[in-house]
Amino acid sequence: MRNAYRSILSAAALVMLLGTLAPCRAGTEPAPQPAALKPPTFVATYSVAWHGITAGESVLTLRETAPGEYQYRSVDHAHGLFSLFVPHAITQESRFRLVDGQIQPLSFRSEGGGPPEDVRFDWTGGRVTGTAKRKPIDLKLEPGTQDPGSVQIALMMAFLAGRPPASFWMLNTDVINQFEFVRRGEATLDTPLGPLHTLIYTSHHDKARRTTYMWLAPTLDYLPVRLEQHSGDSTLFSLNLLRFKRT
Repeated sequence: MRNAYRSILSAAALVMLLGTLAPCRAGTEPAPQPAALKPPTFVATYSVAWHGITAGESVLTLRETAPGEYQYRSVDHAHGLFSLFVPHAITQESRFRLVDGQIQPLSFRSEGGGPPEDVRFDWTGGRVTGTAKRKPIDLKLEPGTQDPGSVQIALMMAFLAGRPPASFWMLNTDVINQFEFVRRGEATLDTPLGPLHTLIYTSHHDKARRTTYMWLAPTLDYLPVRLEQHSGDSTLFSLNLLRFKRT
C-alpha cells in the first residue's frame, strides 16, 4: 500500500494532457506571445481519493527563486488509515528555468513513500543523470523533455501561448516516454471556488495500462481542477481542487 499511496499523491505533479489546440473562450483577450509570458506563480491544494476513499491532501507551490528560475514543489500528506502506511510527507521538487519562453528543467527530486529520486538535466551534453529506483540513470534527452513537475507548468504555458503541443517527452522515473493527448470535451464543475468551466483531456503513452483524465480551468491559467487515473472502467484515484491562490 505504501507504493500505491506514493503513486496516488505523486500524481498531482504528473498532470499532463494536451491535445488539439484549445479554443479561446468568448470574451477573453488574445493570448500573449510566448516571449511575454512568465509562469503564473501560485499555491493550490487538492484532496486525494483512492477508489473513492479520502486518502490525503496535496499542496502544490510554484515560486520564482531568481530572475527566470523557478521551483515547483508538491508536499503530500496521507490521512486516516493511509497515514499508518505513509506517516511522513511525500515531497517532489522540480527546478527549472525559462529559456526563450520555454520551460527547461534543471533538476528533479522526490522522497517519501518509496525509493528517492534525484536527477540533473545537462542540456549542453544532452543527458539526464542521477538516481532512480535505487540505481544510477543516464539517459539521452529528447528535445523539450520535461520532468514530472515541470511538465505541468510547461503545458500551462503552452495553453496560455495558444500553442499546445500534440505530444511531449517526459522523464518517467528511469525512462523517458512520449505522451499523446486527446481532447474529450468541456464541462462546468462545481468546486469550492464556485462553478468553473473546464476543458477535458486524456493523457496516455503506448506502454501504459492506465489513462489520465484531466479537467483544466482556463480562468486558473489551465491549472487542473480535477484529475483521475483510470484502468479500464475503474477509477483508481482522483484529485480535486480545494483551494487556489495566485502569488
